Amino acid sequence: MHEFKAENAKPNPRSTINSYRSFGYNLSTAIADIIDNSISANADTIEIDFAWKGKDSVISILDNGKGMNLEELIVAMTPGSKDPEDTREEKDLGRFGMGLKTASFSQCKRLTVVTKKEGYPTIKRCWDIEFINSVEEWTLLNYISDESHLKKIDNLKSGTLIIWELLDRIVGDSKEENEAVKNAFYQEMSTVNEHLSLVFHRFIEGKKIKLLCNTYDIEAWNPFLLNLNPKPEMGQLEVLQNNVEVTYFILPHMSKISNEDYEKSGGPLGWYQQQGFYIYRGDRLLVSGDWLGIEKKREYSKLARIAINFPNARDFDWNLDIKKSTATPPIEIRKELARIAKMAVMKSAKIYNWRGQKSISSGYNSQSFESLWKDETNREGIKKYKINKKHPIIKQLLDSEKENKLFSKALKLIEENIPLELILYNQNENPSFHELESIPEIPSDELVKLAIELYKIYILQGVPENLARQQIINSTPFNLFPLINDYLI
Repeated sequence: MHEFKAENAKPNPRSTINSYRSFGYNLSTAIADIIDNSISANADTIEIDFAWKGKDSVISILDNGKGMNLEELIVAMTPGSKDPEDTREEKDLGRFGMGLKTASFSQCKRLTVVTKKEGYPTIKRCWDIEFINSVEEWTLLNYISDESHLKKIDNLKSGTLIIWELLDRIVGDSKEENEAVKNAFYQEMSTVNEHLSLVFHRFIEGKKIKLLCNTYDIEAWNPFLLNLNPKPEMGQLEVLQNNVEVTYFILPHMSKISNEDYEKSGGPLGWYQQQGFYIYRGDRLLVSGDWLGIEKKREYSKLARIAINFPNARDFDWNLDIKKSTATPPIEIRKELARIAKMAVMKSAKIYNWRGQKSISSGYNSQSFESLWKDETNREGIKKYKINKKHPIIKQLLDSEKENKLFSKALKLIEENIPLELILYNQNENPSFHELESIPEIPSDELVKLAIELYKIYILQGVPENLARQQIINSTPFNLFPLINDYLI
């Protein structure tokens, strides 16, 4: 192709650097991208600082990683400084050589990097978008707005400090006394902390890094809730093609945990939105709570969460984007993921639909569980909810009817007037209204008396004792209380 060479078409600095501001980052994903660089630089302590000063507010990220010399700093500041197809070290969280620039420019107009490599002096370089726009040249500045920032690096053996100034996307031209913007600024800090506690939870839990924000530790938030009591059910680790690791977790029913744990365990988006796959790349979370088109989000599947971890060598297989916030499973493993997802959804549905009810083990012959309600689909495809006529109490009452058909009419009236709209409204307004209703361990005296009375009726009808007990214990609400069996003598 050399014989066809014509003009050099260099991108315009002004338009190019301003286009970098529109990659779709928010503040949380932008800071997470900077932290990726710190981890790749072997940092084990990373400090984020939000300093409110109105339009002069500053966000900085300091790490104690290996730092850079001048040559390395210039490369790091250069857009597209790394070839995405280069082989990376296993713990390298980078890929495109763009994160520092695109993440920073998405939030600010001035990016300053101060760094020190062991055995080298502290150095600095700055990108200022307004300066670039004025000279229309890719010109780095040997500039820092506040010399006191240098001391933060001088006190370290090695490390790097990222400084974001002219935060036009966050604070604009706000005055320092503007309380509304100040509160929003610090609310953003809280949102960032929640995001980082999830994205880097494996690093924090494994004590690979310590994250701080305005001097306070950021604690890990594990989406699989391993500290809950009772603990989630954990599936067996499966290793799929190209060393993709997959494990499912089934959370306990919401009624089995405390109100405080319920609020914490929902995560930033709540139980319903947090269901599905969690995709990790080298233990760094990319995607949280998404069924990836394999399943749909449903109420009964919201206890299912599935961890996927793939090595950074497979980035292109997973269509990793620059922000590291989306990833798509390769076609060759989607069938296996669908199988695991189906298994997890079925387990979630079993727990959710029966509210984590206890199963009674006995020596009786197996018999199907008789619920009080069942659903049917009519010819028009509409779901209808019916009272189960095989439930022992309902069946006994129906059998005892003679010419008086009032009970049958009452059942029909109840079936035709289920307050579905009211139930759905209350569920949407406050899911915990229903889900956190706890089931007592000991049955009430009234329930025990009802079971005994029903048992006596069966015996008078000639039903064998074992079968009479089994029919009672295998139906709601008696199945919730194993102790009732001891009274059926």
